Amino acid sequence: MTAQGLTRDRYAEFFEKLTAIPHSLLHDVSATIRIDVEENGESQRWHVTIDHGKITVTQRNAPADAVMRTDPALFDQIITGDANALTAALRGRLRIDGDARMLVTFKRLLPGPPKRTTAVPENPHTEVRTETEASA
Repeated sequence: MTAQGLTRDRYAEFFEKLTAIPHSLLHDVSATIRIDVEENGESQRWHVTIDHGKITVTQRNAPADAVMRTDPALFDQIITGDANALTAALRGRLRIDGDARMLVTFKRLLPGPPKRTTAVPENPHTEVRTETEASA
């Protein structure tokens, strides 16, 4: 399978998960968001409808309250939690036309950053003392 095929599968999986369950954080939201992922003059589009927590997604090119445009690499990072959509918008990597507040709404549907553990090397010069030793 090509890298483009893997990306398309990841997109399909992401949007399927969005539609699978109601989203209680969006119970008071009624909005539409179109996502355009553009590369080499071609676009993949998803039209996301939020109706009081229920999400539907189609691949039609229809008007929406907000249109978000980005490239495949950044969109892949956003849907996996490796990039923050708000930060990307502030840096100009994610363009928003229409109601910019919809980015905050959409962000509620995105995964958080992946859990990462950082190994901190032990410092041989640091003395580790227990609470009992410290109070003595």
